[in-house]
Amino acid sequence: MNYLVILVAGLILSASPGNSLECYSCSVSTERCVTDTVNCTAGERCFLLTGEIAGVKGYSAGCAPPAACNFLPNIPGVSVAFSCCDTDLCNASDQVKLSLLLFPALVSVWFAIFM
Repeated sequence: MNYLVILVAGLILSASPGNSLECYSCSVSTERCVTDTVNCTAGERCFLLTGEIAGVKGYSAGCAPPAACNFLPNIPGVSVAFSCCDTDLCNASDQVKLSLLLFPALVSVWFAIFM
Protein backbone atom coordinates (compact mmCIF):
# COMPACT_ATOMS: atom_id res chain seq x y z
CA MET A 1 0.00 0.00 0.00
CA ASN A 2 2.84 2.41 0.83
CA TYR A 3 4.28 1.83 -2.63
CA LEU A 4 1.01 2.87 -4.23
CA VAL A 5 0.95 6.10 -2.18
CA ILE A 6 4.55 6.87 -3.21
CA LEU A 7 3.75 6.15 -6.87
CA VAL A 8 0.66 8.39 -6.87
CA ALA A 9 2.54 11.19 -5.08
CA GLY A 10 5.33 10.99 -7.65
CA LEU A 11 2.90 11.17 -10.53
CA ILE A 12 1.14 14.18 -9.02
CA LEU A 13 4.46 15.98 -8.48
CA SER A 14 5.51 15.34 -12.07
CA ALA A 15 2.33 16.77 -13.60
CA SER A 16 2.58 20.21 -15.19
CA PRO A 17 0.24 22.85 -13.89
CA GLY A 18 -2.28 24.19 -16.37
CA ASN A 19 -2.33 23.99 -20.15
CA SER A 20 0.18 26.75 -20.85
CA LEU A 21 3.47 25.61 -22.32
CA GLU A 22 6.61 27.60 -21.46
CA CYS A 23 9.16 27.97 -24.26
CA TYR A 24 12.44 29.74 -24.78
CA SER A 25 11.95 32.77 -26.97
CA CYS A 26 14.04 35.05 -29.21
CA SER A 27 13.49 36.67 -32.60
CA VAL A 28 16.89 36.25 -34.25
CA SER A 29 20.13 35.58 -32.41
CA THR A 30 23.60 34.28 -33.16
CA GLU A 31 23.52 32.42 -29.83
CA ARG A 32 21.12 29.80 -28.50
CA CYS A 33 17.88 31.26 -27.18
CA VAL A 34 18.01 30.20 -23.54
CA THR A 35 17.50 33.38 -21.52
CA ASP A 36 14.03 34.72 -22.31
CA THR A 37 10.88 32.64 -22.02
CA VAL A 38 7.28 32.99 -23.16
CA ASN A 39 4.04 31.25 -22.20
CA CYS A 40 2.27 29.87 -25.25
CA THR A 41 -1.46 29.98 -25.81
CA ALA A 42 -3.38 26.71 -25.57
CA GLY A 43 -2.54 24.28 -28.35
CA GLU A 44 0.73 25.91 -29.40
CA ARG A 45 4.07 24.11 -29.34
CA CYS A 46 7.65 25.27 -28.77
CA PHE A 47 9.80 25.68 -31.87
CA LEU A 48 13.48 26.07 -32.60
CA LEU A 49 14.64 27.43 -35.94
CA THR A 50 18.34 27.19 -36.77
CA GLY A 51 19.92 28.48 -39.91
CA GLU A 52 23.42 28.82 -41.28
CA ILE A 53 24.64 30.96 -44.13
CA ALA A 54 28.25 31.72 -44.99
CA GLY A 55 29.40 30.03 -41.78
CA VAL A 56 27.22 32.16 -39.50
CA LYS A 57 24.60 30.37 -37.42
CA GLY A 58 21.35 32.01 -36.42
CA TYR A 59 18.62 30.93 -34.02
CA SER A 60 14.99 31.78 -33.44
CA ALA A 61 12.68 30.24 -30.85
CA GLY A 62 9.22 30.65 -29.42
CA CYS A 63 5.68 29.33 -29.79
CA ALA A 64 4.03 28.09 -32.97
CA PRO A 65 0.70 26.54 -33.96
CA PRO A 66 0.93 22.80 -34.73
CA ALA A 67 0.37 23.42 -38.46
CA ALA A 68 3.61 25.42 -38.62
CA CYS A 69 5.52 22.43 -37.28
CA ASN A 70 5.25 20.74 -40.68
CA PHE A 71 7.36 23.53 -42.17
CA LEU A 72 10.12 22.07 -44.36
CA PRO A 73 12.29 24.99 -45.45
CA ASN A 74 14.23 24.70 -48.70
CA ILE A 75 16.31 27.80 -49.34
CA PRO A 76 19.22 27.45 -51.79
CA GLY A 77 22.57 28.18 -50.13
CA VAL A 78 21.12 28.25 -46.63
CA SER A 79 21.07 25.37 -44.17
CA VAL A 80 17.81 25.59 -42.22
CA ALA A 81 16.28 23.28 -39.60
CA PHE A 82 12.89 23.77 -37.96
CA SER A 83 11.72 21.57 -35.08
CA CYS A 84 8.81 21.58 -32.65
CA CYS A 85 8.35 19.97 -29.25
CA ASP A 86 5.65 19.92 -26.60
CA THR A 87 7.19 20.03 -23.13
CA ASP A 88 8.24 23.06 -21.09
CA LEU A 89 11.51 24.64 -22.27
CA CYS A 90 12.14 21.79 -24.71
CA ASN A 91 13.38 24.13 -27.45
CA ALA A 92 16.72 24.89 -25.76
CA SER A 93 18.86 22.66 -27.92
CA ASP A 94 18.96 19.67 -30.20
CA GLN A 95 19.92 17.37 -27.33
CA VAL A 96 17.43 15.08 -25.64
CA LYS A 97 16.98 16.08 -22.01
CA LEU A 98 15.32 14.35 -19.07
CA SER A 99 12.67 16.61 -17.64
CA LEU A 100 13.25 17.48 -14.00
CA LEU A 101 9.50 17.10 -13.50
CA LEU A 102 9.68 13.50 -14.70
CA PHE A 103 12.37 12.58 -12.18
CA PRO A 104 10.02 12.17 -9.14
CA ALA A 105 7.79 9.81 -11.13
CA LEU A 106 10.75 7.66 -12.17
CA VAL A 107 12.01 7.49 -8.59
CA SER A 108 8.53 6.48 -7.39
CA VAL A 109 8.30 3.69 -9.97
CA TRP A 110 11.78 2.48 -9.03
CA PHE A 111 10.81 2.32 -5.33
CA ALA A 112 7.53 0.57 -6.16
CA ILE A 113 9.28 -2.12 -8.16
CA PHE A 114 12.53 -2.68 -6.27
CA MET A 115 11.75 -1.86 -2.64
